[in-house]
Amino acid sequence: MHLKKLESVGFKSFAEKIHVDFVPGVTAVVGPNGSGKSNVTDAIRWVLGEQSAKSLRGTKMEDIIFQGSDTRKPLNMAEVTLTLDNRSGTLPLDYIEISVTRRVYRSGESEFYINKEACRLKDIVDLFLDSGLGREAFSIISQGKVEEILSSKAEERRVIFEEAAGVLKYKQRKKKAEFKLVETEENLNRVEDILHEIDQQREPLLEQATVAKDYLAKKEALEAIEKQVLYTEIDQMHTDWRAQLDEIERLKDQVVQQQLNLDQQEQKNDDVHHQIDGLDQEVQALQTTLLEVTETLEKQSGEQKLLLERERHSKASFEKIVADKDKTKCALDDETQSRQALEATYSKVQTTTRDLKQKMAEIKEKLTVSVDDLDQQLADKKSDYIELLNEEARLKHARDSYEKEYDNLSLKESDFKAQVSDKKQACDTLQEEVDNLTSETARRKDVLEQKSNEASSLKGQEDTAAKELQAMYDKRRHAERQIDQLESKKEMLEELKESFQGFYQGVKVVLKARDAKTLTGVHGAVIELIDVPREYQMALESAMSAQSQHVIVTDEQAARDAIGYLKSHNQGRATFYPLTSIKPRALPRTYQERLTNEAGFVAVASDIIHTSEPYQPVVKYLLGQTLIAKTLADANKIAKIVDRKYRVVTLEGDLVNPGGSMTGGAMKRQQSSLFSRESELKQVTEKLTAFITRTDAYSESIKAKEQAYKTLKTDKQALDDTLTTAKTQLAEVENERKAKVLELKHLEESYRYNTRLLQTFNDDQSQLKNQRKLSEQKLTEIKAQLGSVKAAIDQLEEEKAHHETYRKTYDQQLQQLNIDYAEQMKTLEYQLEKLTAAKTKEQELLEAFQQLKAAEAMHQDKDMHEQQKQQLDEALKSLEKEKGTLLETIQQKRQQRLNLQAALETKEAELKTERNQLSAKKETQTRLEVKANRLDVELENRLNYLQETYELSFERLRSETEKTETLEDDQSKVKLLKRDIDELGVVNLGAIDEYDRINERFEFLTNQEQDLLEAKETLYDVIFEMDTEMEKRFEETFSQIKVAFSEVFHQLFGGGHAELKLTNPDDLLGTGVEIKAQPPGKKAQQLALLSGGERALTAIALLFSILRVRPVPFCVLDEVEAALDEANVERFSRYLKDYSKETQFIVITHRKGTMEGADVLYGVTMQESGVSRFVSVKLEETAAILNEA
Repeated sequence: MHLKKLESVGFKSFAEKIHVDFVPGVTAVVGPNGSGKSNVTDAIRWVLGEQSAKSLRGTKMEDIIFQGSDTRKPLNMAEVTLTLDNRSGTLPLDYIEISVTRRVYRSGESEFYINKEACRLKDIVDLFLDSGLGREAFSIISQGKVEEILSSKAEERRVIFEEAAGVLKYKQRKKKAEFKLVETEENLNRVEDILHEIDQQREPLLEQATVAKDYLAKKEALEAIEKQVLYTEIDQMHTDWRAQLDEIERLKDQVVQQQLNLDQQEQKNDDVHHQIDGLDQEVQALQTTLLEVTETLEKQSGEQKLLLERERHSKASFEKIVADKDKTKCALDDETQSRQALEATYSKVQTTTRDLKQKMAEIKEKLTVSVDDLDQQLADKKSDYIELLNEEARLKHARDSYEKEYDNLSLKESDFKAQVSDKKQACDTLQEEVDNLTSETARRKDVLEQKSNEASSLKGQEDTAAKELQAMYDKRRHAERQIDQLESKKEMLEELKESFQGFYQGVKVVLKARDAKTLTGVHGAVIELIDVPREYQMALESAMSAQSQHVIVTDEQAARDAIGYLKSHNQGRATFYPLTSIKPRALPRTYQERLTNEAGFVAVASDIIHTSEPYQPVVKYLLGQTLIAKTLADANKIAKIVDRKYRVVTLEGDLVNPGGSMTGGAMKRQQSSLFSRESELKQVTEKLTAFITRTDAYSESIKAKEQAYKTLKTDKQALDDTLTTAKTQLAEVENERKAKVLELKHLEESYRYNTRLLQTFNDDQSQLKNQRKLSEQKLTEIKAQLGSVKAAIDQLEEEKAHHETYRKTYDQQLQQLNIDYAEQMKTLEYQLEKLTAAKTKEQELLEAFQQLKAAEAMHQDKDMHEQQKQQLDEALKSLEKEKGTLLETIQQKRQQRLNLQAALETKEAELKTERNQLSAKKETQTRLEVKANRLDVELENRLNYLQETYELSFERLRSETEKTETLEDDQSKVKLLKRDIDELGVVNLGAIDEYDRINERFEFLTNQEQDLLEAKETLYDVIFEMDTEMEKRFEETFSQIKVAFSEVFHQLFGGGHAELKLTNPDDLLGTGVEIKAQPPGKKAQQLALLSGGERALTAIALLFSILRVRPVPFCVLDEVEAALDEANVERFSRYLKDYSKETQFIVITHRKGTMEGADVLYGVTMQESGVSRFVSVKLEETAAILNEA
């Protein structure tokens, strides 16, 4: 496989698209300095997957995009395409030719393509992973790689061999494993801390969980037995309650039915009363009607007689008028004069007539009451008298009944008064008990509230104390963790100190031999014997560098012994400072005076170091002429002041060397450098002591707080016990009060019922008393009425007798008066006729007419009188008949009333008996209802207890539980179990789950601890495997490179000998690599002692040796031969030409010898500022380009 072509546009200075074809062999890219030829290397490096902008000589990835020039605008995109010939199948793709494209935009977006198909950067990296073209392979070698070999120390130089050996990935894996190991150890420490904390919680939780389990077992047993007891009790109570209800319902039905019968009967009695009242009203109405009919009859009879009389007189007057009509007309004039006399006479006659009429009326009035009327009145009075006698008997019987019933009610009233008095007294007593219990309940509630407040207060204090104690625990645990960490750190620092970690191998061996008493006169390394303030450690570390590890010895002999010891054991090298020969160095006073007022001057380095007096000369020797400045600018000023004769170091470690050269940049400091290790150890020790003191103080505080917390917990427990007792007592008093209240309620209901019943008795007595009084009044009235009726009867009898006697006399008188009256009427009529005739004589025709009309009228009056007479006869007959009917109806109604009254009295007696029976049943019903209510309350209490305690309905209880056959024994067991449960006190039921959770967590963490220990061992094994693999690979690769280096060196130098040597073969992971070379005609020397050209060619020989051991398909060499002289360039060119048979080389160069050995030559120019171009170079132009270069 080889590189075929490179295409690029917008990459760095290649503003326009370039196309470079490569052929097997050597292709040289030449051009003046600054023309952009090295951008070809960067383009190849970038397209192969480089991600570091710094490696591409930039600060950020956008820097590789063409930035523009005076005449060109910046581009927004850079693209590079690399085409490879894959005929050999080196790359794992089934293509003969593979193109890889990478594109980046100024917005930061990137695109990647393989054979124009989009892919990821990872795909490109993986494609070249095992092909030798990866980012860490030696496919691109720049001049920096040569400088790295030349300037590196032996230990740093090993990195090149590690890259060649491919152990960098193993180092990375080891670093990850070490990082994971640190994490694992931290996690392990945390797990152990948590396990320690959990283990302290397990024991008390176990005790609480045991008590809780005992509680749950007893609770379960109690639940099982109590459920059976409750089931049995509830079922039995329900059965009794149901029986009571059935009995009550039966009584209710009977009471309702009997009450209904009573109501119906009373309704019937009321109906009878209403019938009697109706009959009375009917009789009264009939009597009224009879009276009206009698009066009408008498009136009609009088009218009949009057009509007959008028008929008779009217007939005589009519005849006379007819006879005298003509006579009266002719005599009218004669009678005019006598009219006055006639009128006087008429008036006299009229007066006499009126007197007679009055006398007749008086006699008629006396005779109006006929014998029949007197007989009827007498019969009525006798009938009334009989009725009054019956009514008197009924009233006397009613009065006697009322008196008897009144006496019975009086006896019952006395009994009920005694019962009511007893129940009232019982109610008062029970009310007093209820009031006392209510007061006791209120008092106990107040006590309970007070205790609850005290408990809450104590709970708050307990919680506060617990939080404070927990906070103190946390502080102590934090301090203990700090102690553990500090002890670990101290132990690590002491181990580092004891193992001399960080010291060079030779120094380490000498110091160990000193400690083992193998060597004498060795005081220690400089770094061990001085104390550098923390703020100056970076400056001194930079200034002293390796000198800090030089060894101070007593004298030259001790130094020789130590050197001999190192040689004999082949353990490296070390520098020694014999105290007898080291002379201090100091800054001339003139310079010191100049620096006194310099603001950026800090001090002479030797003045800020603390050490023992014997070692002052060494310190002065090393640092007496080293100056410390604040900043690099200050260092430059100070260097000028001292004429650049002495070294100046800044506080950040930058150096201004004698002569004016400057060294600086970022320093990668180890976590615990040799300079800071001792001060860090001291600081760790001080912190450790402070934390131990603090932990002891925390422990004392915890002890006091634990005691206070224990006291609070004991007080809280005692108060909780008191509170529980108070709650129990309050519940008992409350239950007793509720029972008394319920009993009082029932008693009050009974009292109210008896009171109502007594009031009923009183009302009945009052009613009976009133009825009896009314009966007495009615009897008095009846007696009075009897006397009155008897007197009326006697009077009627007497009147009847007198009437018969006077009737004849009155008839004679009336007859005579009638005659006298008739005569007077005739005289009156005569006089009237004469007067009338006299008045009408003046108009004869009119009088004639009037007389005719009078005659006609008289004729009409006659017909009317006949008709009236006939009507009166019929009316009289009807009235007589109606009167007889009314008398018969009245008699029937009175008989009906007597019958109804007798039946009513019988029904009233029966109703009284039924009322007494109904009252007895109601009393029985009330008693049963009180008993049923009591059972209902007890049953409700049981059901509520079942629901509240076990959250069960009775239906579920019945389906889940069976009845107990030994109820009393089980009730005793329930009491014993409840007592045992109460004796357990306050139980932390959460302790079971908490213990299980804690124990599970403890086991989990124990397993986790075991897993972490195993993981730790596994990581140690992984690290060991990585170390073994790296040692193996490093050793194999080093051996191969060592052999190849010897051969390549011989070829490049045309003779001579070169050797690679490990500085510490026993430590393959930390050993450095030293290069010894013996060019032809010279002796073997270290690389540093060779000439510049020899050193550069030796480094190139080493790189070629690595390529021989780790061959690559193609290799880009970027001015690696720049430091060679012409002769060595020619050697380099010849070797390159020979080696190009195996590897394709692209060489960036401006050396003639290299150009001459190239197969293809490309030129890069920058004719336009900032824009590089590839140009075709003709053979005749080649010499000119070479001369220009």
